[in-house]
Amino acid sequence: MKSPCLKYFDKNKEVTVSVDASKNGLGAVLLQESQPVAYGSVSLTQTQQRYAQIEKELMAVIYGLEHFNYYTYGRIVTVQTDHKPILGLSKKPYDTISPRLQRMLLRLNKYNIQLEYVPGKNLVIADALSRAQSTTDKFDEVLGQEATVRINLLTQASPTKWEEIAKMTTDDPEMQDVLFHINNGWPEKRKTKIAAQPYWHCKEELYSTKERIICRGQRLVVPVKYRKEILKLLHLSHKGVVSSKIKAKEYFYWPNINRDVEEYVSKCIICQKYQRENQKEILINPEIPGRPWQKVACDFFCLKGKEHLLMIDYLSKYVELKPLNSTTAQSVITVMKSIYATHGIPEDLVSDGGPPFNSNWMTNFFREWGIKHVTPPHFPRANGQIERAVQKVKNSLTKAADEGKDLYVVLLDYRIQPAKDMQSPAELLMGRKLRTFLPSHPDQLKPIFDVERAREALRKRQIIQNKYANKHATVLPVLHQNAKVWFKHKMKKPWKQGTIIQVGPQPRSYIIKGEDGGVFRRNRFHIRQDYTEDDNPCWSRTVEDLYNSDATEISRIPNSSADSQVNASPKTNKSKINQQLQVPIENCSEQSNPVVRKSSRNIVKPVRYRDN
Repeated sequence: MKSPCLKYFDKNKEVTVSVDASKNGLGAVLLQESQPVAYGSVSLTQTQQRYAQIEKELMAVIYGLEHFNYYTYGRIVTVQTDHKPILGLSKKPYDTISPRLQRMLLRLNKYNIQLEYVPGKNLVIADALSRAQSTTDKFDEVLGQEATVRINLLTQASPTKWEEIAKMTTDDPEMQDVLFHINNGWPEKRKTKIAAQPYWHCKEELYSTKERIICRGQRLVVPVKYRKEILKLLHLSHKGVVSSKIKAKEYFYWPNINRDVEEYVSKCIICQKYQRENQKEILINPEIPGRPWQKVACDFFCLKGKEHLLMIDYLSKYVELKPLNSTTAQSVITVMKSIYATHGIPEDLVSDGGPPFNSNWMTNFFREWGIKHVTPPHFPRANGQIERAVQKVKNSLTKAADEGKDLYVVLLDYRIQPAKDMQSPAELLMGRKLRTFLPSHPDQLKPIFDVERAREALRKRQIIQNKYANKHATVLPVLHQNAKVWFKHKMKKPWKQGTIIQVGPQPRSYIIKGEDGGVFRRNRFHIRQDYTEDDNPCWSRTVEDLYNSDATEISRIPNSSADSQVNASPKTNKSKINQQLQVPIENCSEQSNPVVRKSSRNIVKPVRYRDN
């Protein structure tokens, strides 16, 4: 004897509802132990047939549970479907999906269900029922009037703006293509209209109001012509990129909206004018001189109302301190000559570029005496060697003066003080120890000198200094001639716009011509790139521009080694920074410009499209 087609329902056994949706109908079967208990099918209205496939599949779940409500209500029910996206959709927050899907999910809340994915080839009965649906019964989609009320309330919030957006949506070809697929269903992505393809990934969340305005969930899909106005409103209070993106994500949507917000904020002239300073750059270790007094640095400082000239040797750290009658160029030159008469003429002199060093007197003096003058523009950190020495010596002399001690005795004590793994400054400069107030053996005062040992100790010290100084530093992109930039006209004032007219001659040094015609020299730290000029602003880009984005990204790739270090991963960037630390300062002005290219992808045609 054959078993019957339908079995009796057993309340003690597990309940399974298998559902499926076809183009024109829905099908469902109630199962227990894989045996059918009841069948059901229903046809779709003309409007429902134009729904997205995920909406039809979710309607099939609703139909199956409500059709067998007598057996499914109040029980744990396993729902089998061959549409896997439904499993993820059920876990999404309601405010991220379209109102139609929200209403459907709300109808499922009264049931205790467990969704299970079953491949379509194994969902035979439900699939057959959906294709052989009842022609007399129609699926009753309730809550339709509630949706209309909700849209009307939204429309009345701002009638003028709403009408303006509706008109722009009607006049926008891109929006019309999206509306076409919303009303007539979404095919495969490759068969979707080109203008609507960027919206394909969120097609389940898109819907249109009765005014034919497109929304994604609770967010308005903005037409191309209205995006500039929206970006202005998002950046009304000149908040940063993150705040503007959060606000945009809450109210609006269009393809690449995050990138457009970032670009708009970065090009805001007011924000660039009052932008904070650049992140400090990594240290460029100066090349350690090969002999004492080859390279020196100097600076002024005031002690008890008296100006002094302090000069320090880069190798030995030997300090010369001379009082000044005035800070005029003639007075400074006289003191310098007295120092050079004692220790010899250095090859390089580093100073802060104060008024005496910018005079013609000083320029002629350096030329006659064969001294190369280096001045970092308004950037004391670049002259850190002398800045630290000034502070150290000034503190010692200030304390000595407060105690009533002889300043020159304190200066002598500083010169004979050895550092870790290094001899004293006097030993490194003069090749011998100086006789002091401390008792010493005569043999200790005999000449002895080891330059290489001192240089090796300085290299180790630089490595330790770089470890901490570069902890929060970065590599700023190299700028080129004729580049539009923002620069610090005065250090405490807002940024000014200008154009780079010359690079160098010192590392990270640029000659800039301001908008008022003035010429300034600034360190890279006080310069920022100008992003305001753009022939194709983000708010006017269409879908065709999005397909050319690869070319745009290639053009944005910096064409210098320093730029590529900025975009590298942290691990790679760190290794490259360490390599840069070993570059002598003389070689830093020679910038290499390798051609950076974006790797192309291999395109392989499917077999069916290949020529036989």
